[in-house]
Amino acid sequence: MAARLKYRGLRTLATIFIIFGFVVFWVLRPIKETDFSTPGFTPLRDDLLADKFAPIIIGHDLYGSPERLLYRMARSGQGEIFIAYHFYYAHEENPHKGFGAFMSRVIYTGGLRLKDIMFGAADIELIEVVLDKTGKPNLLAYEDADKYYPSAFSVKHLPKSVKNPQLPICFTTPTWNHMFALANAGQCAGKKRLKPEYFSEAEWQQFRMVKKTEAILRRNRMHRAYERIVAH
Repeated sequence: MAARLKYRGLRTLATIFIIFGFVVFWVLRPIKETDFSTPGFTPLRDDLLADKFAPIIIGHDLYGSPERLLYRMARSGQGEIFIAYHFYYAHEENPHKGFGAFMSRVIYTGGLRLKDIMFGAADIELIEVVLDKTGKPNLLAYEDADKYYPSAFSVKHLPKSVKNPQLPICFTTPTWNHMFALANAGQCAGKKRLKPEYFSEAEWQQFRMVKKTEAILRRNRMHRAYERIVAH
């Protein structure tokens, strides 16, 4: 009897190790390699130009306001200038009631802190402004929420773009995970904009913006390919 129980115990232990190993393999297995080449783009740094077209974000009483604005910039082979604005929030959390919101706080943004494991600390969002050869903004790209439900576990992202955006570029913050909703320029009249800071390579690495190999629990943050080379 003792030998039989010992055999069952070893078999159970072996089964647990096999299942655990499979789960670890599935979670950590490579799913995408990042291409760090940026053909056709030349990295730039121009603080004055970045400041001129920097979007203004209207904060939210529950969701907060961005604390910093980081940017990277590049010129394309056709002469257009691409500016990637990254708005930095120290924290993001769903403050609403409901089971989904509660589980989000327990698993994703707090407790297990799955978000930090997957992407890195803090919350860094992206708004892109493209200037034509004459220096006029001809394209604005950002992410809004698709059918936002505050009590849900997550927020579905909805990429949007606008041609020839009106200045100043103005956004509200409609979701707890800091998606953006384009607002009338007049809503930002008189509001102070964050001063853009160049996204240094040290902070780029600190915030784990790009991973060489992506996996289920290791994902790139939102960025553009031309940002992968720093301007010196």
